[in-house]
Amino acid sequence: MAKKYGVGILGAGWVAPEYVKPFRDHPLTEVVGIYSRTPGTGTALLQAHGVQGVEYATLDDFFRDDRIQIVVSATPPTVRAEHCVRAAQTGRHIVIEKPVGLLRADTDRIREAVSKARVKTVVSFVLRWNPQFETVRQMIKDGVLGNLIYAEGDYWHPLKQKYPGYWTYVSREVGRNPVFTGGCHAVDMVRHLGGEITEVAAFSAGPKRDLNFQYDPVYVAALRFQNGAVGKLSTVSDGDTPYIFNIRLLGTEGTIQNNSVYSAKHYPGALDYWTFPTIRPDSGEVAHHPFVPEIAHFMECIENDVESHASIYDAYKSMAVTFAIEESAEKGGRPLLVKNE
Repeated sequence: MAKKYGVGILGAGWVAPEYVKPFRDHPLTEVVGIYSRTPGTGTALLQAHGVQGVEYATLDDFFRDDRIQIVVSATPPTVRAEHCVRAAQTGRHIVIEKPVGLLRADTDRIREAVSKARVKTVVSFVLRWNPQFETVRQMIKDGVLGNLIYAEGDYWHPLKQKYPGYWTYVSREVGRNPVFTGGCHAVDMVRHLGGEITEVAAFSAGPKRDLNFQYDPVYVAALRFQNGAVGKLSTVSDGDTPYIFNIRLLGTEGTIQNNSVYSAKHYPGALDYWTFPTIRPDSGEVAHHPFVPEIAHFMECIENDVESHASIYDAYKSMAVTFAIEESAEKGGRPLLVKNE
């Protein structure tokens, strides 16, 4: 029988089941236990998904279990650096929920610890495995876009009190701002498809509909890319709209708007945009996100001793853009260079 990697889950909140299920079902892994700050929630989660695992009483008990070779950080971001650094220092591979850190120093600590320990990581910018974006990525590789001229991304996801963790998400301590709570997905996807972002200038606006926010829930940023292209990112956690995740890319050879494409060169008979059927990123429910292919990819990286395209090293660059957007907005829209080294 093939070796199985033991998986330990940190956290039993909204996203935790989406890690329990793929690791439960993957032929090379087994979930051996879970730690949650709220006693009993870990056991209930494992039992709900047919897993016979341990609920650890303390974080120390969790890290003392030598059966754990992969750690999943599905905790609030306020403790992520502490947990991920400890996981790296004890030689565990790590699945890191987004955002990687609420402070640049936290993100630095994780990257440095991982580099020193030489363990594998994947950061759950999980929309990289969404079928729509996998198709768009292939189109770009095939030359349909050409050289980027303009790009934009929108993450519009008004928070609702029915969501698990709502009160922590609207808090300044844990939510910080909407680019961290969810908009970093759009930051990462624009980077993933459009290339490196070198400069930003951002503005934010306070709450007008949901007054529970302890931070500005609306951000918009102008972008400059390494190749000279420009673009825009918007994040809206207030307002009255269904969940919207837009990615638009205009290039020298064609244009891709979500799952619609136009190219006079590559599709000369098309009179307008044509749409390809796919699974779109059209829901904010975590169960809609493609965690199964993300975890399958991560296990291939571990088995083949290669870095994930969404490792801490790459995700660090997306977080650098996120930090720059926040800083620019705090400085009234001052243009800032992105510091990702």
